[in-house]
Amino acid sequence: MRLTRPTHEFSPEAGLTRWYRNRSLGRRLVDQLTTQLSKDLEHVFGYYTVVTGPDIGVPFSQLGKTQRVFQLYSHEPSATGPGIVEGAANALPFATDSLDALVLCHTLDTTSTPHEVLRECQRVLLPNGHLIIISFNALSIWGCMNWVRRLLPRRKGRIRGQGSRRLCDWLSLLGFATADPRFLASFSPRGTGRIGRLMDRIDQWLVSLNSPSGTVFIMHARKRVSQYLDSTPLVSHRPRLISIPLAKSQDGVPVPREQGRAQPEPLEPTP
Repeated sequence: MRLTRPTHEFSPEAGLTRWYRNRSLGRRLVDQLTTQLSKDLEHVFGYYTVVTGPDIGVPFSQLGKTQRVFQLYSHEPSATGPGIVEGAANALPFATDSLDALVLCHTLDTTSTPHEVLRECQRVLLPNGHLIIISFNALSIWGCMNWVRRLLPRRKGRIRGQGSRRLCDWLSLLGFATADPRFLASFSPRGTGRIGRLMDRIDQWLVSLNSPSGTVFIMHARKRVSQYLDSTPLVSHRPRLISIPLAKSQDGVPVPREQGRAQPEPLEPTP
């Protein structure tokens, strides 16, 4: 299904697809991402879920609980099917308040306008809709190496990691409630035999501790519902009640006091 034909914005998508498919760290991330996303998407129900970004090998269609799962591409996709949508992440081809869940798979790492992408997410999601962000961690070992590579000539790539704290601030300004990010895969598999098994256990231990040294993090956010209180009174002109004090009772019947400064009339003599 094609809704629009945008410009080629995410050129590194093909490179990320090959990286996840061919690198040992990428294959480890696919396994850990699948496990974590199955927990995050377990309680997401509704009609529509949209996934943006490259195809990294995670079976989103099997993990989601919504009725339909769409994959958004910003270029001419090689795969075809009813769940393929062509569009740009900074101009999503969906109506306002129409999606139950939205997954940004490294979309913020490849776009030059991350704020516009997040504003589009806030627009198309339903109230209490789910936003799941998959991003490279800028403070990880991968992030440091990527920063060094960007200083080298002819390596001016557009793939950048995001800081989880800064991303939380952006989402808070847009009215999202965020959970703590989950960090995955601190380092790639190294060695074989005992050394390899030991490194795998160390990595699993760091994932269980949610160590911020993870290469990739997942952030789960929900669009909050704003409630505005109307300060206008329900009755603008309501008569004000004034309490009238009572005088001493005469023969058991309370007698109201005279109001104002007028002189009381003399009592008539009793017969």
